[in-house]
Amino acid sequence: MLRIAVCDDILVFVEKMAEYIEMWAGEQHLNVQIKRFASGEDVIFEQEDMGDFAAIFMDIELSGMNGMEAVTKIREKNSLVSIVFVTQYEEYLKQVIRIYPCQYIDKPISKEKVFEAMDRIAREHKSYYEIFTLQYNKITINIALGEVLYFVSEKRKVKVVTENGEKYVFYQKLNEVEDALAYYNCQFLRIHQSYLVNCGKVREYHPRHIIMDNGDRLPISRFRCEQVKLFRMGLLS
Repeated sequence: MLRIAVCDDILVFVEKMAEYIEMWAGEQHLNVQIKRFASGEDVIFEQEDMGDFAAIFMDIELSGMNGMEAVTKIREKNSLVSIVFVTQYEEYLKQVIRIYPCQYIDKPISKEKVFEAMDRIAREHKSYYEIFTLQYNKITINIALGEVLYFVSEKRKVKVVTENGEKYVFYQKLNEVEDALAYYNCQFLRIHQSYLVNCGKVREYHPRHIIMDNGDRLPISRFRCEQVKLFRMGLLS
């Protein structure tokens, strides 16, 4: 799922932008979550409270903090976010270039302009940069799903194992993690009561176990064997 922020102090522009993004997502069969804002400050507060956005459509001429100031602060915390500036004032173009990489859409907006911007965002992010948010040692952690090898259940906790060797533990049931990940584009497969693996990080499949990219050998339960087999045959979405 791509979390996308749309920020403009004119409501009609926010709703029209969100409508076009939803149309694009429907045609691409991708999951998006769109959050609507009227100020750059609100986008910053939302990122701090609820986690990073994959992309932000930001008007430049805003009351209070302008769009470029807001984006500069957002980029300090999330360098991977895709930025699309939306404005009718051409004099901002030279300033926008300083906040590279970014895109620019001039008003009035159109479906074609938004679709083109979303196509580029999708190419930039694909599934790798989808963000999974968890609470770790009372701190909110945002993890790119493309870096996750697998989730493993340990009693009442879940441990995340990443490709860079970092591990995080948080309180949640693995079933709940599996349900949450069903709304993302990065594909995970339950191979065991205790293991939920990133399908893109499996190096080898064997009848009763798999080998992950980091060399970890994980068991496939007897109950899950048929499900894994169907997935490998492409019959399980």
